[in-house]
Amino acid sequence: MRILVKDLKKGYVEVQVETADDLWVLKNIIRPGDIVIARTLRDVKVEGSGGKKRLPMVLAIKVKNVYFQPFSTRLRVHGIIVEAPDGYGLKGQHHTFNVDVGSRLAIVKEVWGKADLKRLERAPRPHAKVLLVAADMDEIAVASLHGQGVKFVREVELGGVTENEPESLERALNRAAEIVVEAARSEDADIIVIASIAFLKDELAKKVKERLPKAKIVVDSVSVGGRKGIEELMRRDSVKRVYAEAAAVAAEEILSEFEKWLAKDPAMIAYGIDDVKFAVEANAVKKLLVHEDLLSGEEAEEVDEILNKAEERGAKVIVVPSNSPAAPRLEGLGGMVAILRYRLERW
Repeated sequence: MRILVKDLKKGYVEVQVETADDLWVLKNIIRPGDIVIARTLRDVKVEGSGGKKRLPMVLAIKVKNVYFQPFSTRLRVHGIIVEAPDGYGLKGQHHTFNVDVGSRLAIVKEVWGKADLKRLERAPRPHAKVLLVAADMDEIAVASLHGQGVKFVREVELGGVTENEPESLERALNRAAEIVVEAARSEDADIIVIASIAFLKDELAKKVKERLPKAKIVVDSVSVGGRKGIEELMRRDSVKRVYAEAAAVAAEEILSEFEKWLAKDPAMIAYGIDDVKFAVEANAVKKLLVHEDLLSGEEAEEVDEILNKAEERGAKVIVVPSNSPAAPRLEGLGGMVAILRYRLERW
């Protein structure tokens, strides 16, 4: 995300979208009631033409809804036109902006919260495209890693393979390698992280390398293949090293720390909106995770106030994508968890 103009006195921020992950960031920042200004195409009646023409123009809309399909390259912002070129009678009509990679738009808010500004400033920069692979004797899963979460590309049952049957093992490895290569090409991957049990990771990496000689491959171990293996791999140091900026990876790291404190000393953690709010008010929060759905739900205003205050007091705040493996665990904890700076007794 490139910030082109920032005039907080007027509540005006203009940005340019550089990656698909930027669209996910904007989805969590643009809210109903905001004003969005962008160049667009609009069908209008033109005098003397006998009909409508689609003309380029700049419109400002008051936002009613924001729509985003995960891992797509388009964000749709729908609202009521509040500013438009004269002569077309467009004010008060509905309009939808289609925001793509490369789009420029301005967002006007009554007040920009510190949390929203930091999300813009910390929007993921272009980075290596990482493909994750988890395989065992029975199944393989392939996923691509994004700032907005994990996109599962292929999940295939291998089946009927044992170490004592060299022919079946070789056949399964060749099939798995083809699946990885196909996914690497379709996702345009820069780095492939291959993980499996025992010796399989090295054999699979060797076969992928034969087919993709220029590929950068990292190997690691997991206890199981398939989707569960991908979730385990997300917590491994190999993935953290190659994709340290991803919110999905950072969320796994903080959740693991949270679970350790939960067993060891619950006074060092907080979870759920009310509990985290209490900890923020006490200036006790060091790290905070929030499920992205809370930013647009019924309690969005309260959640936003909590995040802004946490940011102001130096806490590290991460919005967890709904597509990340950490999201269901976070949802089960009330959608919000915090690691504290010091023990906080509240019962």
